[in-house]
Amino acid sequence: MHLLYDFYGQLLTDKQRSFFELYHHDDLSLGEIAEQHGVSRQAVYDILKRAERTLEDLESKLELVARWIRERRVIYELRQELRALAEDVTRLAAELPGGGQAPGGAGVAAEGQKGAGSAALARVHARIRALEARLDLLAGDHPDAR
Repeated sequence: MHLLYDFYGQLLTDKQRSFFELYHHDDLSLGEIAEQHGVSRQAVYDILKRAERTLEDLESKLELVARWIRERRVIYELRQELRALAEDVTRLAAELPGGGQAPGGAGVAAEGQKGAGSAALARVHARIRALEARLDLLAGDHPDAR
Protein backbone atom coordinates (compact mmCIF):
# COMPACT_ATOMS: atom_id res chain seq x y z
CA MET A 1 0.00 0.00 0.00
CA HIS A 2 2.91 2.33 0.75
CA LEU A 3 4.33 2.05 -2.76
CA LEU A 4 0.91 2.76 -4.22
CA TYR A 5 0.67 5.83 -2.01
CA ASP A 6 4.15 6.97 -3.06
CA PHE A 7 3.14 6.78 -6.70
CA TYR A 8 -0.47 7.94 -6.58
CA GLY A 9 -0.97 9.65 -3.21
CA GLN A 10 -1.13 13.12 -4.75
CA LEU A 11 -4.23 12.04 -6.64
CA LEU A 12 -6.20 11.42 -3.44
CA THR A 13 -8.34 14.13 -1.84
CA ASP A 14 -6.77 16.18 0.93
CA LYS A 15 -8.82 14.35 3.55
CA GLN A 16 -7.93 10.92 2.14
CA ARG A 17 -4.25 11.88 2.06
CA SER A 18 -4.36 13.23 5.60
CA PHE A 19 -6.14 10.18 7.05
CA PHE A 20 -3.90 7.79 5.10
CA GLU A 21 -0.76 9.43 6.45
CA LEU A 22 -2.07 9.52 10.01
CA TYR A 23 -3.07 5.86 9.88
CA HIS A 24 -0.25 4.33 7.83
CA HIS A 25 2.69 6.64 8.50
CA ASP A 26 2.00 8.03 11.98
CA ASP A 27 0.42 4.76 13.18
CA LEU A 28 -2.63 6.41 14.73
CA SER A 29 -5.70 4.29 15.40
CA LEU A 30 -9.06 4.89 13.73
CA GLY A 31 -10.34 6.25 17.05
CA GLU A 32 -7.44 8.69 17.43
CA ILE A 33 -7.93 10.02 13.91
CA ALA A 34 -11.70 10.29 14.47
CA GLU A 35 -11.16 12.24 17.68
CA GLN A 36 -8.67 14.63 16.06
CA HIS A 37 -11.01 15.39 13.17
CA GLY A 38 -14.35 15.28 14.97
CA VAL A 39 -15.78 12.40 12.93
CA SER A 40 -16.80 8.83 13.74
CA ARG A 41 -14.50 5.83 13.59
CA GLN A 42 -16.69 4.52 10.79
CA ALA A 43 -16.16 7.71 8.78
CA VAL A 44 -12.38 7.35 9.15
CA TYR A 45 -12.61 3.69 8.15
CA ASP A 46 -14.72 4.52 5.09
CA ILE A 47 -12.36 7.30 3.97
CA LEU A 48 -9.31 5.02 4.38
CA LYS A 49 -11.00 2.18 2.46
CA ARG A 50 -12.00 4.60 -0.32
CA ALA A 51 -8.42 5.90 -0.49
CA GLU A 52 -7.00 2.38 -0.66
CA ARG A 53 -9.50 1.39 -3.33
CA THR A 54 -8.61 4.52 -5.32
CA LEU A 55 -4.90 3.69 -5.11
CA GLU A 56 -5.55 0.10 -6.23
CA ASP A 57 -7.80 1.26 -9.08
CA LEU A 58 -5.15 3.69 -10.30
CA GLU A 59 -2.52 0.96 -10.25
CA SER A 60 -4.78 -1.48 -12.10
CA LYS A 61 -5.21 1.10 -14.86
CA LEU A 62 -1.75 2.68 -15.02
CA GLU A 63 0.49 -0.13 -13.70
CA LEU A 64 3.25 2.31 -12.76
CA VAL A 65 4.22 0.42 -9.60
CA ALA A 66 4.34 -2.92 -11.42
CA ARG A 67 6.49 -1.38 -14.15
CA TRP A 68 8.80 0.23 -11.57
CA ILE A 69 9.24 -3.13 -9.80
CA ARG A 70 9.99 -4.88 -13.11
CA GLU A 71 12.54 -2.20 -14.03
CA ARG A 72 14.25 -2.53 -10.63
CA ARG A 73 14.46 -6.30 -11.07
CA VAL A 74 15.98 -5.95 -14.56
CA ILE A 75 18.46 -3.33 -13.35
CA TYR A 76 19.50 -5.60 -10.47
CA GLU A 77 19.95 -8.55 -12.83
CA LEU A 78 21.98 -6.46 -15.30
CA ARG A 79 24.23 -5.21 -12.49
CA GLN A 80 24.82 -8.81 -11.39
CA GLU A 81 25.67 -9.79 -14.98
CA LEU A 82 28.09 -6.87 -15.35
CA ARG A 83 29.86 -7.81 -12.10
CA ALA A 84 30.15 -11.40 -13.29
CA LEU A 85 31.45 -10.21 -16.67
CA ALA A 86 34.08 -8.01 -15.00
CA GLU A 87 35.19 -10.96 -12.86
CA ASP A 88 35.34 -13.24 -15.91
CA VAL A 89 37.41 -10.74 -17.87
CA THR A 90 39.83 -10.30 -14.96
CA ARG A 91 40.11 -14.07 -14.46
CA LEU A 92 40.64 -14.72 -18.19
CA ALA A 93 43.23 -11.97 -18.39
CA ALA A 94 45.10 -13.51 -15.45
CA GLU A 95 45.10 -16.90 -17.23
CA LEU A 96 46.80 -15.46 -20.32
CA PRO A 97 50.55 -15.87 -20.58
CA GLY A 98 52.11 -12.88 -18.88
CA GLY A 99 49.22 -12.45 -16.41
CA GLY A 100 46.87 -10.63 -18.69
CA GLN A 101 49.57 -9.17 -20.89
CA ALA A 102 49.74 -10.18 -24.52
CA PRO A 103 52.27 -12.94 -25.14
CA GLY A 104 55.61 -11.32 -25.72
CA GLY A 105 58.80 -11.98 -27.54
CA ALA A 106 61.90 -9.93 -27.12
CA GLY A 107 62.67 -6.27 -27.22
CA VAL A 108 60.39 -3.42 -28.24
CA ALA A 109 57.83 -5.63 -29.99
CA ALA A 110 57.13 -7.55 -26.77
CA GLU A 111 56.60 -4.34 -24.84
CA GLY A 112 54.18 -3.15 -27.52
CA GLN A 113 52.19 -6.37 -27.25
CA LYS A 114 52.11 -6.20 -23.44
CA GLY A 115 50.85 -2.65 -23.67
CA ALA A 116 48.21 -3.67 -26.21
CA GLY A 117 46.95 -6.46 -23.91
CA SER A 118 46.78 -4.09 -20.94
CA ALA A 119 45.11 -1.43 -23.04
CA ALA A 120 42.50 -3.89 -24.32
CA LEU A 121 41.77 -5.08 -20.78
CA ALA A 122 41.48 -1.47 -19.60
CA ARG A 123 39.08 -0.70 -22.46
CA VAL A 124 36.85 -3.67 -21.57
CA HIS A 125 36.76 -2.62 -17.91
CA ALA A 126 36.05 0.98 -18.93
CA ARG A 127 33.11 -0.21 -21.05
CA ILE A 128 31.78 -2.24 -18.12
CA ARG A 129 32.04 0.81 -15.83
CA ALA A 130 30.27 2.93 -18.46
CA LEU A 131 27.42 0.42 -18.63
CA GLU A 132 27.19 0.40 -14.83
CA ALA A 133 27.00 4.20 -14.84
CA ARG A 134 24.21 4.09 -17.43
CA LEU A 135 22.30 1.62 -15.23
CA ASP A 136 22.79 3.94 -12.25
CA LEU A 137 21.38 6.78 -14.30
CA LEU A 138 18.40 4.67 -15.38
CA ALA A 139 17.78 3.56 -11.78
CA GLY A 140 17.99 7.10 -10.48
CA ASP A 141 21.05 6.21 -8.39
CA HIS A 142 23.29 8.65 -10.23
CA PRO A 143 23.68 12.29 -9.12
CA ASP A 144 22.81 13.49 -12.65
CA ALA A 145 19.45 11.67 -12.47
CA ARG A 146 18.15 13.85 -9.67
